[in-house]
Amino acid sequence: MKRIVVLIFIALFCGSTFAQNTTYKGVITDAKYKTPVAYAAVFVESAPIGTVADNVGEFSLSVPDSVAGRLVIVREGFAFKRIAVDTVATNAMHIELQPDDLEQQAIALLDSANAHQKPFGRFVGKVAKLIMNDWVPLGNPETNKFDFGRIQTLPTYNPIEGVRLRAGIASNSRLSPHFFVKGYAAYGFRDRKFKYRGEAIYSFDKKAYHEDEFPKNNLRLVYENDLYSPGEMHPRAQNDLLLITYRRSVNEATYRNFAEINYEKEYKTGFAHTFWLRKSRFVPQGELVFERDFSDMRIPYEELNTSEAGVLLRYSVREAYVQQKRKRKSIETTSPVFFLSHSIGFNGFLGGEVPYHRTEFSAQKRFQLNRFGRLDAVGEFSKVWNAVPFPLLVYPNQRFKHHIESNAFFLNRALEFVADEQYTIRTTFVGDDFILSKIPLLDDMGIKELISLRASYGKLSAKNDPLKSSSSIYNFPPASYRYDSAPYVEGTIGITNILGLLRVEYVHRFTYRDHPDALLGKVRVDVTL
Repeated sequence: MKRIVVLIFIALFCGSTFAQNTTYKGVITDAKYKTPVAYAAVFVESAPIGTVADNVGEFSLSVPDSVAGRLVIVREGFAFKRIAVDTVATNAMHIELQPDDLEQQAIALLDSANAHQKPFGRFVGKVAKLIMNDWVPLGNPETNKFDFGRIQTLPTYNPIEGVRLRAGIASNSRLSPHFFVKGYAAYGFRDRKFKYRGEAIYSFDKKAYHEDEFPKNNLRLVYENDLYSPGEMHPRAQNDLLLITYRRSVNEATYRNFAEINYEKEYKTGFAHTFWLRKSRFVPQGELVFERDFSDMRIPYEELNTSEAGVLLRYSVREAYVQQKRKRKSIETTSPVFFLSHSIGFNGFLGGEVPYHRTEFSAQKRFQLNRFGRLDAVGEFSKVWNAVPFPLLVYPNQRFKHHIESNAFFLNRALEFVADEQYTIRTTFVGDDFILSKIPLLDDMGIKELISLRASYGKLSAKNDPLKSSSSIYNFPPASYRYDSAPYVEGTIGITNILGLLRVEYVHRFTYRDHPDALLGKVRVDVTL
């Protein structure tokens, strides 16, 4: 009996010995940009054993010792790589893939072809390329520590500033892989005022080039003094609109300066959070005034001061990026994205004058419609729970931005619809193999059809209605209205991807067409970057 037990033990021991595996762990990065390569395939040559790296390029592969062969790493856009497994450390592999540079080769080929074009054609091509790159190295591209930009926002126009010129710089990891600075200065030739923004960022993770590489883990200090349109920008949006800035504010914006400290962290799981503390000052300009009625008097206010703390939660079912210098292009464009935020305003803390609670929720999804094209859908809900001055209410264009198209309403004035509870939906269809693709010339130029439908509906409670409220809230601007029983609806039809960055569309207003000075329809030219 003892002999049988010994034989069984020896057999099991030998079997386990012959069945031993070696686990290879590591990270795959871009040899040129030093950023993670998501979803690269890792497998054993001539064996059915493999895995796929995750969204930050990390992988783990268990290989039986009895299997001989090299590891092969494959990813679209990169050259194949083969590694002899007996020459690497199994638990700390760092594999660099060399980009195949097909895009750069195509650009070089186009540049060569454009050399034979007329001067104007070559000029247009160079300008389009410059705008799409967005940032220009200050100095040698291989050693520079600062970049100049953003090119897309250098010249803009709006009714308040007239022609606006803006220039900015941003440091990169060659100055420090953890500490970054960035900012801009702008000047409006109509209002003759300087604006500016400065940021100091500390990244707890070492970065390959800039602070916003995925995943972020940043502590940020911000100070900004610039224009702000309460009805046309989200309170946390930057002044980065191109060419069409404040297109419907007319003369209804404010000057705003604020100081903020925030902490933002992204996780491999697709979850992200941002915490912030902000102190703001709003000064009305032009025809916009802050005033309220008291007894038989109208009391004006020169400024509105707020202080708030808030949290923003974001979840993407899948999240991964191609990251090349300052470009961060999403791979998972069809992944649903959800936002939930809540901010609290304080009275008497850091000079704040208004106590409030504001809640926002947004859901975004891109649907691929087989070969016909794509449909982007965005639904949002916003609510202010307290009595607040009208600049702190919710408006149709106060939306969260993400990597899918979420273009703004166009034909309504910035402060046309006032509400403290609001629902919006935006849908945009962009064709692929649809109608225009059947026209050879347009298909060669990459021009696609565009159809959009946008709607908003809101409610205004009595506490935020100056005609009904006993609270000290401001009178509404003369051109502001409450929603009635119908939503505001507008739609567009047009073409997009002109020269890779322009769209032309006709926008039509379906409801509330009787509002004074309402734009009923208009052709617009926009930028699709």
